[in-house]
Amino acid sequence: MDKVSFEEIVSVLAMHGRPDLIADFKEHVKIDEDYRPPLRNSNDSLSDDEGSADSESDYEVQVDSQGFHSLK
Repeated sequence: MDKVSFEEIVSVLAMHGRPDLIADFKEHVKIDEDYRPPLRNSNDSLSDDEGSADSESDYEVQVDSQGFHSLK
């Protein structure tokens, strides 16, 4: 694990008063000093027409007599 993430997790556990979990975490998770985050390539981002939660879905629903929705 990278050092920044490791320290952030320890910090959150400390804020919540969990020295027991901090000790377990430090015992079982080690910092990888050689870790280098991958370089972000601008071509990796999604285009305007893919992966949007706001896009219309292609499914139909039906409502039964009790008001429950189900997929057709």
